[in-house]
Amino acid sequence: MKRKDFLRLSGSLAIGSVTTAPVLLNSSCTPRPPELRTEMTEKDIALLNDIGETILPSTEDVPGAKAAKIGDYIFMMYSDMMKEDDKLLLVDGLNRIDTDSYELFKNDFVNLEKDKKEFLVQGYQNEALVTGQQKSAGLKTEDHFFNLIKGLTLSGYFSSEVGMTQARVYVPIPGKFIGCVPLKDGQKPWA
Repeated sequence: MKRKDFLRLSGSLAIGSVTTAPVLLNSSCTPRPPELRTEMTEKDIALLNDIGETILPSTEDVPGAKAAKIGDYIFMMYSDMMKEDDKLLLVDGLNRIDTDSYELFKNDFVNLEKDKKEFLVQGYQNEALVTGQQKSAGLKTEDHFFNLIKGLTLSGYFSSEVGMTQARVYVPIPGKFIGCVPLKDGQKPWA
């Protein structure tokens, strides 16, 4: 190969790499449609933490569901305690959250801004309320996944150390039983 041909070839390779590198890098950043899961894995703990944090967010005084490691709790319940029907309902719900996040916002739920996460969660809450009303009216409807996720989030949070000692007034050695104690405005419930 002659030197002139080599320089021409290397120059065109350099121009090609300069023009194609940004295209390749940019195309790797565009979100892809979610892959539907058939079962929950430890990779889903981050998603469960974000869903839980959207249901029970942190405030100035009290840490939220993420601080209570709600994703670990829900995954443990899924792995060790749930019936198969509830497992399927939970997995279908996570798939729906992934799909809705992608279709509405072209992003994963974990990467969405707070207001978009709240928008999705509020929509699921409204659907779950309608499902509950239909059941109480005697109509045959399927269970809604959000009731399961919200129930697990609440039970996991309020049975955790964070929920018992920081979200509630914790008295490790209670005194005598008093059946009715008035609460002051803004007072935390008793643990």
